[in-house]
Amino acid sequence: MIRGAAVALLLCAGPAPAETLDWLRAGIGFETRVNEAGRWAVPGGALYAADPLTLFGTEGDTIAVPESPARLVGLHETEFEGRTAVMALIWSDAVPVCGKDLTTIGVDTGLAGFLPPSAVKALDAYAVEFGGDLYRGTYAEQIDRLYPGPFLADLPDGTRFPVSGSGWGDGGYPVASLYSADGEMVALYAQFITGEDTGWLLPGACDFPTS
Repeated sequence: MIRGAAVALLLCAGPAPAETLDWLRAGIGFETRVNEAGRWAVPGGALYAADPLTLFGTEGDTIAVPESPARLVGLHETEFEGRTAVMALIWSDAVPVCGKDLTTIGVDTGLAGFLPPSAVKALDAYAVEFGGDLYRGTYAEQIDRLYPGPFLADLPDGTRFPVSGSGWGDGGYPVASLYSADGEMVALYAQFITGEDTGWLLPGACDFPTS
């Protein structure tokens, strides 16, 4: 499903209180299996939600996130081909009570990524070796090997960042944050697939300061 004006959004308080991963699994609207893809700390505490091959979405403001290590987790649908329905960074198992609909990630290549500015710079430098084409060399080989992910892409210079397949289609997909009752960000996620009877899983807005 592609996000757009014709798509009704699920703007509600979300599922019953549960730890972050359970909140996502309960609210997604269909059965999923969990793919734990490692831990990653966001350099500088800022990232773009962007296409990791075209780098579309790496202009403008970044998303502020915690700098502490997060779990990279994927939720895969189990009915068809095991597509990645959700890619999430989870910093805490605290109960999410609210959140923010942050942005729409634009996908042109069937791939989505969480890219800090340092990764964008590293990808630009990597592409120079291949005449500006990112889908060459070890980066492309890793994507082919680990698709649909999510996984931590590893460039030759040691730069790492999360990449995931985005389901069957290209288009725009929601990116949202989740917060605990203390106002701390506990997770950031991008959703690529919805259930037949559900809209996008978006949290209710916070009525207190968040960080």
